[in-house]
Amino acid sequence: MIAEYIAGVDIGGTKIIATIADATGIKARVYQHTQLQGDILTIPKQVYYLIQKTAEYAGIHYEEVKAVGISTCSPFEKKGNYKEIVAPNLCGGLTGNDRLPNSWHSIPLEEFFNGLYSHIVVENDCVAAVVAEKLFGAGKLYDNLVYVTWSTGIGAGAYVDGKLIRGKNGNAPHFGHIYMLEDGPQCGCGNYGDLEAIASGTAIARDYGVHSAKEVFDNYRKGDTKAIHIVHRAARNFARGLASLNALFDTEYIVLGGSVMNDSDILLPLIRKEFYSSFPVLSKSVIIEKSVLFEYIADISALSLVMPASWIESWRTYTPWMNAPELIKL
Repeated sequence: MIAEYIAGVDIGGTKIIATIADATGIKARVYQHTQLQGDILTIPKQVYYLIQKTAEYAGIHYEEVKAVGISTCSPFEKKGNYKEIVAPNLCGGLTGNDRLPNSWHSIPLEEFFNGLYSHIVVENDCVAAVVAEKLFGAGKLYDNLVYVTWSTGIGAGAYVDGKLIRGKNGNAPHFGHIYMLEDGPQCGCGNYGDLEAIASGTAIARDYGVHSAKEVFDNYRKGDTKAIHIVHRAARNFARGLASLNALFDTEYIVLGGSVMNDSDILLPLIRKEFYSSFPVLSKSVIIEKSVLFEYIADISALSLVMPASWIESWRTYTPWMNAPELIKL
């Protein structure tokens, strides 16, 4: 498909980023805090509004946008022909408590946009990220590629033999929710002892008794023994999770992103040591690196879902995401 302008939208639990691009690069970027009060169309309507505002900043009419890619937190559930978002960090009706100010059980995002655009693609944020890595990151050299985000949560996207893995509802591989520890702490999804519950940025902060993983890493750098113990344990469990992914997918390249990887100088040596000690015949040839798209992934991933093939070579050559305009808060 050829479109003069495309839009990419990244939906998170705290903010939504909208981006508009053409063949030469990114024209405008805006964001707004995610609206979690109202009816089940609140977020779809907010996304549509942000596309309109981004078009305004790009100096075009919003109807000139012909294709929209949306990367979002998930999971999804199929309702008829459409995927609906059933993410616990967006849908208050799923949590069974007062953590979120709504009673939503699902969000009909794909169906809402299907009536507005002829080309709309909605994917899990990590699936979208691995598409971006395959097109524009180091992953473009590999047919067997895994992208893993290590942030407040943990997730993954994967190519196997050059094919993007989605699953029946678009939830594969939901890496953060593999079971790791019997009788472990509870995850936001309801599981006990899954990888996200014991190794995510949220878990690292919880185990130290602070609000963010960054505080733990700051204390690690000061030689704090408790911080060192917690970080080493999280890295060990994370690496064991990666080894499980590799046992399933027999991958060539694992690329890591997410806010926890801001401290990759600490983490990569720990991860590699544990990973390569696991079933060496499977692990020894696997490359593990921090994403070269690290700070740009939110912009590029959603755009990659609908980018015309005729643009790709030029974008690879000129890397226009590195000169993107300032992100504007609405």
